[in-house]
Amino acid sequence: MANTLFTLKNRLPLVITTGLLAGQPIIPLYAAQPDGLPVNTQWNCSTSSDGGWLCDQGTRDIGPLKPAPRMPITPSRQNRLATSVTVETETVTAVEKLPEAAVATGIATTAATVTAVTNEPPAVMKTLDWVSLTALPIDRQSDRNALLCEGGYLEPERPGMDYIGDPADAPILAAADASTYQEEGFGTLKGNVVINQGYRQIESDVAKLNRNENIADFEGNVVIREPNLLMTGDDATVNMTSGRAEITDAQYVFHQERIRGQASKIVRRENGVINMDDASYTTCPPEGCVWELKGQEVELNPLTGFGTAKHATVRVQDVPVFYTPYIYFPIDDRRQTGLLYPTIGFGDSDIGFDYTQPWYWNIAPNYDATITPRYMSKRGLMLENEFRYLTEDAKGEIGGAFLSKDQLKDENRNYDEDRWLLNWRHEQQLSTNWDYKIDFANASDKDILSDFGTGLKLGSQSPLNQQITSTYYGGGDSAHQWRLTANFEKLKNMSIDSDDPYNREPQLTLLGDWDMGAGFGFNYLVDYTEFDRDKDWNYKRKVKDTDFDKEYDIERPVYGEGYGINNAVGQRLYLQSGVKYRLDRTYGFVEPSVGFSHVGYDLNRLDLQEVRDQMGDQSLSKNDIDSPSTTAPFYALDSGLFFERDAAFGDMKFVQTLEPRAKYLYVPYRSQQSLNPSFDTSEMSFSYDSLWRNSRFSGYDRIGDTNQLALGVTSRFLEDDGYERFRFGIGQIFYFQKRKAYLDPTLNVEENPDYNQSEAQRRLIEDNEASTSPLATQLVWNIRRDLNLRQDWMFNTNRGHIDEYALGLHYLPKQNHALNFRYRYRDQVDRTVKNDDGNNIWIDPTTGAVVPPGTPGAVAKTTSGNLEEVDASFLMPLTTNWNTVGRWTYDITNSRSMERSFGVERESCCYKVQVLYRNWIDPYEDIDTASSKHGVFVQFVLKGLGSLTGTKVESFLQDIDGYRPEE
Repeated sequence: MANTLFTLKNRLPLVITTGLLAGQPIIPLYAAQPDGLPVNTQWNCSTSSDGGWLCDQGTRDIGPLKPAPRMPITPSRQNRLATSVTVETETVTAVEKLPEAAVATGIATTAATVTAVTNEPPAVMKTLDWVSLTALPIDRQSDRNALLCEGGYLEPERPGMDYIGDPADAPILAAADASTYQEEGFGTLKGNVVINQGYRQIESDVAKLNRNENIADFEGNVVIREPNLLMTGDDATVNMTSGRAEITDAQYVFHQERIRGQASKIVRRENGVINMDDASYTTCPPEGCVWELKGQEVELNPLTGFGTAKHATVRVQDVPVFYTPYIYFPIDDRRQTGLLYPTIGFGDSDIGFDYTQPWYWNIAPNYDATITPRYMSKRGLMLENEFRYLTEDAKGEIGGAFLSKDQLKDENRNYDEDRWLLNWRHEQQLSTNWDYKIDFANASDKDILSDFGTGLKLGSQSPLNQQITSTYYGGGDSAHQWRLTANFEKLKNMSIDSDDPYNREPQLTLLGDWDMGAGFGFNYLVDYTEFDRDKDWNYKRKVKDTDFDKEYDIERPVYGEGYGINNAVGQRLYLQSGVKYRLDRTYGFVEPSVGFSHVGYDLNRLDLQEVRDQMGDQSLSKNDIDSPSTTAPFYALDSGLFFERDAAFGDMKFVQTLEPRAKYLYVPYRSQQSLNPSFDTSEMSFSYDSLWRNSRFSGYDRIGDTNQLALGVTSRFLEDDGYERFRFGIGQIFYFQKRKAYLDPTLNVEENPDYNQSEAQRRLIEDNEASTSPLATQLVWNIRRDLNLRQDWMFNTNRGHIDEYALGLHYLPKQNHALNFRYRYRDQVDRTVKNDDGNNIWIDPTTGAVVPPGTPGAVAKTTSGNLEEVDASFLMPLTTNWNTVGRWTYDITNSRSMERSFGVERESCCYKVQVLYRNWIDPYEDIDTASSKHGVFVQFVLKGLGSLTGTKVESFLQDIDGYRPEE
């Protein structure tokens, strides 16, 4: 096919005539800006002896192009006959007739008419650059979206698509089968019209060009391309200087975001913003549309990354399912003020119909807010707000939620009460080595989070944290590094059946580490804390006091004072310091260390006689009880060896290590530690890592006495790249004396030998009097890079049974492909059995018959308290589009299923449907009174628009190892 190709510069004629010059034979004219040709290069052409063109390249100054020279027109050529020329398969008929004025003035006007050519719509009008999976570049064929869609959008190669800059500054390249040009500044291109300008390309059947205003009208099969944008339509008007375009009966595509749609009219403004009338929006491929958003007026703003729609309707399979008068939706990852996707939920017996409509406020580049009204048909209207800020040296967020007069009665402890939640998190850098943090949250009641959840980012949900911390880092680049921390922390108990925790009001900590050189090191710790909590801190029981409570099955917790030393509040000073020397060699290390620990108290709110009775010692003075203190040294010698050898299993080669380790630790016993309260201390469970710790207690309220030698050995199999294929460790502690310090103030046998101990207390005493610890093992086997086996086994050699065992198998070949199995066992003392009201059941120890509380000789009914459970879960794809998920957690001890769930997921190119059946027991409920719950949960996600049915399914799936949301 013969084309006429033009090179034009901005603000010059959009087309130079391709008809015959007067008196010359009809010939095609070719002139183009070759790829890479500088913009200051032009073609220099002259007439050859045979009437053809002789052209070469030359340079010119930047600026307007000079008019092409014309041959003079003689009167004898005014009325020449029409000449018919066949060019390949097309016939072009040119008729020239100069008006009389042209003859008189010597000005030439050329007119040409072209026979109409009927063109079929180009394929892009139907495909919109959508290609099959095999037609995509190799690196995109494995992309999950491409697999789900079985294809993707692919921009075809074209001149200038990598152009950087304003296309208005680029030359214009035009090509067509034929053209006409008139001296008044108007021209016409016909047949396979293609115009390129920078990164912009326009195609059509016919183009009418107005040189005077630099505007072009395109008719028939219009295709406009820019990077990541395709627009097609029947007709278009384009300003070739500003880029403004109007297209009728149009379609559009954003390739990277996989967004497309159509409109009766599209206006692309000068700044790139696209406005559409009667438009649609979807992420479904052109070959099939499952859903679309339709709006009377739609705007897509690449400058902000957001779109808007007025009178918008979401249609699924062409059925309207949702309407909103106004909506904002993202077209990329940037943020903009406006309505966000709503969430709609059904079926929750405590919520009812649940509609949440967030509104995002982009206040400034470093400030924003999300205001979220939430209507719950059974509870009322809740308003939640989150404000975020960012400055040069600080960042944070302030949030809150409020519900006026909760309307639910059944099992609701807060009926007809205002419900609220506040949150403030702040981080401030005062200087390069000084900062402070605020983490504050407060709530109207203990049930608000379990009743409603929250979108606010809380540092902790149980308990709520109310804390301000400031830290100064000293030492700079020196060998002496230290930091000073001031902390004020209150904890709000959010559990209805547990004791209130202690608050730190305040806590001052100085921590330092000095590398003295030559292997010597010195460390120190100073911690001063004042502890406080409510006088009625001790959880007692649940009651149904009023007729209203009984009618609506409402249980309320009862709190009161504790007993003895547990009621203590006051000040604590903890000091610790030590010196160590480390000798490192390639084959091992030796590290002796020596130091001391001291803890002292100034206590109040204690009943002296009650403490004497609790301790079984009437000789205790007021100073003994109010100001206990303990000081003890410690001595440690840690050592280890490293051996390695080459090993092979078949074709697999490894470096096998053997790493024996021995650590001796001595801390002498200090009496009367039972008078120390337990402000923040607990006894840590035993594991393989416990072999190398200096204390069996967390916190500072106990100095754990011991005289022990820990022996262990670890072997690893390492691959050439350092990957650990296998690790096994085994070890045990050998004790040279009994451990006498206990967390429970009543357990020191020497101080209180006649105390009636429980089974848990007797076991603890037995363990502390044993000559050896449990035998601890740890095995990690990375069978493959995606298949992992882990086992932890603690065997009590003194009692001849397993204390704790855990086995886990995890298969994670890739994202959202998982198979998990876990078994856990822990030997624990028997637990008491409770009735429906949550109170102990009392029995006659002889007959086992249930008797009323308070019956002489009655004992609480007990049953096995061992923890033994299995947990299995899977995420398994059936096909590219179909996935299954399931989880089963079974409490072997109590013969009950804690969790049974199974779901299927259908994920396609533009939507995802998840259906999940779940039967579960809330783990925080009492074993004997808990009841199972069940439900079927459905989540329908429109990709690029959001979820129409809430996110409960998504929240359940988060608990399965290996699950990661796709979007």
